[in-house]
Amino acid sequence: MYDTLTSAALFLVLVPGVVLNIPPTGGFAAAVVHAIVFYLVQSFLPMYVPSWGIWIITGIVVIAKVWSGRSTATV
Repeated sequence: MYDTLTSAALFLVLVPGVVLNIPPTGGFAAAVVHAIVFYLVQSFLPMYVPSWGIWIITGIVVIAKVWSGRSTATV
């Protein structure tokens, strides 16, 4: 299992609007979808990607979001 910091980095990437934007209505349904996605990724990703790989992927996603200067959730 990943350590707490790697889980936090994974959570940062899977926060609604960063990588995923499902469902667009938001609310409880969005929280349930993101909780399920986080659980599945947290359960199966360690079999394929080492913790340092998650840090690299998180860094790339965060830099891309900051560099693009816009959010995926536009209303």
